[in-house]
Amino acid sequence: MFDPIEVIALFQHGKLTPLKFRWRERVYKVFRINGTWKQKDGSSMYHFFSVNCDGPEVYELSFNNESQAWRMERLRHET
Repeated sequence: MFDPIEVIALFQHGKLTPLKFRWRERVYKVFRINGTWKQKDGSSMYHFFSVNCDGPEVYELSFNNESQAWRMERLRHET
C-alpha cells in the first residue's frame, strides 16, 4: 500500500502518538493504539503504529524520522 498520509500527532516526553490521519480524502480519528515498534533502515528510523479508528479495521501507519513523512503501510479487516 505505502500511501502517503497526513497525520496530526502528539510529540510529548519523547513519545510519538498519532491522533488523527487523512487517507484517501477521509479523516480518521485514532481511538486505540494496539502496538508500536521501530525499525532502522540505513540512516532512517521508522516508527510503526497499529491503530483502530471507528470501525473494525486495523491500520498500520509509519513515520520516517529522517524524511518526517507518514504513510499508510497496511489495512487489515478484523473478523
